[in-house]
Amino acid sequence: MKNALSAEVMAVHRSCLIVDLHCDLLLSSYFLGWDWNRRHAPNPLPGAPLMGHCDLPRLEEGNVGCMALGIVTNPLRGASGPDAIRHDLMQMQREADRSEGKLCIAGSVDAVRQARGQGKIACFAGLEGAHGLNGKLDDLPEFYKLGLRYVTLCHFSRNVFCSPMVGWGADNSAALTTPGHALVEALNSLGILVDLAHVGEQAFLDAAKRSTKPVICSHSAAKAVWNSPRGIGDAQLRAVAATDGVVGVIFVTPFIGPGGADQVAAHLDHFKKTIGIRHCAIGSDWEGFALYPSELSSADQLPLLTQALLRRGWQPEEIQAVYGENFLRVIGGA
Repeated sequence: MKNALSAEVMAVHRSCLIVDLHCDLLLSSYFLGWDWNRRHAPNPLPGAPLMGHCDLPRLEEGNVGCMALGIVTNPLRGASGPDAIRHDLMQMQREADRSEGKLCIAGSVDAVRQARGQGKIACFAGLEGAHGLNGKLDDLPEFYKLGLRYVTLCHFSRNVFCSPMVGWGADNSAALTTPGHALVEALNSLGILVDLAHVGEQAFLDAAKRSTKPVICSHSAAKAVWNSPRGIGDAQLRAVAATDGVVGVIFVTPFIGPGGADQVAAHLDHFKKTIGIRHCAIGSDWEGFALYPSELSSADQLPLLTQALLRRGWQPEEIQAVYGENFLRVIGGA
């Protein structure tokens, strides 16, 4: 960071156990052969497009204590989806094994806290798009054992479970299908969180109503602040809160609007005013093939968000809750 932050900002930031609900480092491994152990220079291009936002040294510098690693599979190769999921889950384990003790897989509250107590970054996986299941639920118990802790019901394409808000087959009026209801029930029974990021509005509301456990929306934004097609409305925010779940604010500029760290804080402010601190979280979407604000284009810049929240009058305990404690409550009740 070019400008030194105050001791107060850094003290608050360091007091937090920070959980990022969506990071696409596995994509960086796949496309770039990204070395997670090396501190890379930040992406120098305007908007820091595509990749280059994270590695273990920068995550440590930003005090990120736990991250959900997104698994993305090709929707045009349905039959190979489960094998692709296995590959990425094993890749997560390989990255942990070669991290020299800096990274570990942790799928429970106790495991995350233990990892942080040992100075490690914890991680688990989130399947970004249930199309990867190839319409079947049989593999979910195996995937859970390998570290899968949430499933996003769809990504940028329609599948047998639901339609997305944006992408191929997008339809915000389409209901959750009968297989979609079965998927929600299976995830509830296995202790895998239902994630509603990317899901069309009606299916989103249906899934939240169907779930008997807290649901999450891992990386999204408030339409009331910036009217993006990837944002969600207040009814959707309230639907997540009604399950005692959390909504993670995304850092992607086209979805949050211009304005840097303070714009991310503006979305969190709206979440707070609409559904309360208890239901707010963060989901950066770093490494996610998108454009990012200059102030949050590298994991080591995360204290700038803490500064923006403090300037808006947030209390340290509120920031601690949003950065990690809220989600840890949710995964503890999955």
